[in-house]
Amino acid sequence: MSGGGGSSAPAAPTTTTVRNESLPAYAQPYVERALRRAETESLQPYTPYGGQRLGYFSPDELNAQAMTRGYAGAGTPSGYGDAETRYSGIESYDPIAYNQENISGYMSPYQQNVTDIQKREAIRQSDMMGNRVSDAATKSGGLGGYRDAIMQSERQRNLGTKLDDIQAKGSQSAFANAQAQMQRDRQSQSQAYDLSSRYGLMAGDAEMGLADATSQDAMNRIGALSGVGMQQRAMRQAGLDMGYDDFMNQRGYPQQQLGFYSNMIQGLPVQGYGGTRDSTYNRQPGLFQTVAGLGLGSLGLMKGSS
Repeated sequence: MSGGGGSSAPAAPTTTTVRNESLPAYAQPYVERALRRAETESLQPYTPYGGQRLGYFSPDELNAQAMTRGYAGAGTPSGYGDAETRYSGIESYDPIAYNQENISGYMSPYQQNVTDIQKREAIRQSDMMGNRVSDAATKSGGLGGYRDAIMQSERQRNLGTKLDDIQAKGSQSAFANAQAQMQRDRQSQSQAYDLSSRYGLMAGDAEMGLADATSQDAMNRIGALSGVGMQQRAMRQAGLDMGYDDFMNQRGYPQQQLGFYSNMIQGLPVQGYGGTRDSTYNRQPGLFQTVAGLGLGSLGLMKGSS
């Protein structure tokens, strides 16, 4: 029976991963050209746009602006001033006052003449009566003188009363006529004031309406002219925007094409470009390990058989 010695088990194989970052030969030129083109584009200087970007006001717009500026600087339209003159010309109604001074001015001097005639007639009648009383007293003798004095005194008193009455009636009639005439004048004045006020108000309203219409017509014309100018400027601005868009598209066209070219390359089934290829190998024992293992195994066998 041979003594046995332990034998070691063979080592397990190891795994090695190899990353291949190289490009296939057929894809190399395309990638290199894309890189050169990208570098060239990146070194291009900035190209400013030499065209006009903003459309300025059109001639019609400038004209409308000048008209608006002139209209505003001209101040208040004359029509408003005319209307104000019309309104200010309407004075407040001041009727004739009822007072002695005003009424006296309306009293006719002929009324007093009529009153004076009546008074003279009353005096004449009284004088005739006095003469008859004197004649009767003379015929009566001594007693007639006393009665004559009494009758003459009564006659004078009656005459004074009658003259006062005639004067009062004449003055009252003159006052009534004057008052009636004053009232007629007041009514006539009131009617004239009413007509004048109505005419002034109507004329002022007409002037104001004409001024409003004139101002509105001017603003409508200016607005219409400005609208035409805005349409012209909008059309010109659209052309300027199209020119700028074309410039930007032309300047960016090489980059756009380069991007398309790069995308095409990245889309090709090229291993190693844009990715990593992993290769796995099972590492086998080396020659020395194999021989040593075999030797150790033989040695164990030999020991076991001795």
